[in-house]
Amino acid sequence: MNIDESIRTTMSLTHTPSEGRYEALKVWLARPRTRDLGRALLYSSPALLIFILFTYWPFFHAIYLSLNVTNNQGDAARFNGIDYYLRILALDGSGRTEYVESIFLSFQFALMVVPAAIVVALGLALLATLRVRYIEVFRTIFTSSIAISLASSGVIWALIYSPSTKATTWLVELLQIGTPSLLNSDSTALPAVALMTVWSGIGFNFIITLAGIQAIPQDLYESAAIDGASGWQGFRFITLPMLSPILLFLVVINTIGSLQAFTQFQLLFMDRAQTVFVHQIYRAFWNDNRYGLAAAMSLVLFAILLILTIIQYRVFDRKVHYQ
Repeated sequence: MNIDESIRTTMSLTHTPSEGRYEALKVWLARPRTRDLGRALLYSSPALLIFILFTYWPFFHAIYLSLNVTNNQGDAARFNGIDYYLRILALDGSGRTEYVESIFLSFQFALMVVPAAIVVALGLALLATLRVRYIEVFRTIFTSSIAISLASSGVIWALIYSPSTKATTWLVELLQIGTPSLLNSDSTALPAVALMTVWSGIGFNFIITLAGIQAIPQDLYESAAIDGASGWQGFRFITLPMLSPILLFLVVINTIGSLQAFTQFQLLFMDRAQTVFVHQIYRAFWNDNRYGLAAAMSLVLFAILLILTIIQYRVFDRKVHYQ
């Protein structure tokens, strides 16, 4: 054994395990990657603190409340297990299905809103790309709804749907609903709210779609025109494929927004017994003070949105053309 090996052996015998861990910790802290991680955590600590206080803590607290029966102050009073989830999904044997029906009603509303919102925004964006005089005025008109809040839109459309409005009276007589208001009929109430929602989201969807169309290189259209492609073929084989990432984004965002829609239903659907799932959560929390049930319903909605978003990405991402 040489001198260096004897020195290392002696030091290993004399150092305690705690000293060895201390030395290893010093070496780890001295690494450049560790210092970079420390700086990153230091700079991001305000944002992390906000996320923890207002996102993660409420989320885990909602999970805790969903497993308990709460008192009027919102504190857990008795462990309830998964009974609330069984109640929401109509698996508790009670035969009551109002929450499952409200989930299906939310999906019906989303099916009315999402395709219409994207088709209307795409059509207006194509019109806004035309090289005509005063096109900037029309672009401003198309985006004007983005400056109007949902609450204001709800009030406006409540006045439009009022039986005292002549246009609404004419439409009611044309459809032969049998009630003086579109919002009082089961067959027209949900489409009426969907129409108001599509109108409110036109501005945002239009801006995103127009930006995506303007980002498409014009050389592609010029090359296609030289090859004899028509306007429809240019739209079918150039615009849609190049716009597919934007369309996927709008599908996901509009689906989440329509399933989370609340303001328009609070203003236009307030007195109806059967309503969408988010409005049922509001009633369970504020009207009935059933905080555990409302927390369970919120988590069910979170799970639905998460699963639906994953499915949309898995299904539509294969057809998305990325540059």
